[in-house]
Amino acid sequence: MLVNGQAQSHLSLADRALHYGDGVFETIRVRDGKPALWHQHLARLTYSCDRLEIPLATDQLEREVALLLSNSPSDGILKIIVSRGCGGRGYMPPESPSPTRIVQFHSLPADYENKAIHGIRAMVCNHPISSNSALAGIKHLNRLDQVMASMELRGRVDEGLMCDASGHLIEGIKSNVFVVTQDRILTPDLTSSGVAGIMRAVVIDLLSQMKMQLEVRSIELTELRSAKEVFVCNSVMGIWPVTCVEWKGEELRFNTDETSRTIQARLRDVF
Repeated sequence: MLVNGQAQSHLSLADRALHYGDGVFETIRVRDGKPALWHQHLARLTYSCDRLEIPLATDQLEREVALLLSNSPSDGILKIIVSRGCGGRGYMPPESPSPTRIVQFHSLPADYENKAIHGIRAMVCNHPISSNSALAGIKHLNRLDQVMASMELRGRVDEGLMCDASGHLIEGIKSNVFVVTQDRILTPDLTSSGVAGIMRAVVIDLLSQMKMQLEVRSIELTELRSAKEVFVCNSVMGIWPVTCVEWKGEELRFNTDETSRTIQARLRDVF
């Protein structure tokens, strides 16, 4: 792990990431020693830092990522955290922050490939995702909603589906979600909640190239009952077909060998 370019495994207790979750992060798949979809991730990280008014030295960060990956296995996960650093009075940040850049390498979970092949079980979580249009879309460090929802997962369930306070489907705990109906593909509108995932954007672009009709809109959970397929995605796991969703004592089952398989095949060219 590198902290501001130095090999170390500790962080100042005064860092605002610890006190307030004051920062952003990216989680990136590494293949053959290279971060997949790097330019998209760097663009979102830059945008997120701009939204929070955290200065980001991208050239320095890129050098630190290259150094870390040169001393890491060729395949795995790169995590980047940028906090506002130390200082300020209470919630009020310092006028001239000195950000903390953390880059870490992690092994890819051994079961991810199997889940991409065979699909997963999901459940609808009771804990709602918070709504805040000022922070919607960015990957900030405030992840308590996801922590609480993760505590609901049980048995063979691999992912939880999260809704807003009005009961509209927003995303998975660690993924974005797509719902395939008879004549179109739906994905939730993230104007007020959720993370605008890099893989979500890639999938949306692929669907456009494939001339498949996509709607980005509010989705009622009841629409899952008539769905043909459901799949979730993020930039580490790629596409996971959903075989079953547990909801209110029901087991909603879905096909897994059409749209999601087509997209998985197309992704091999870019991911």
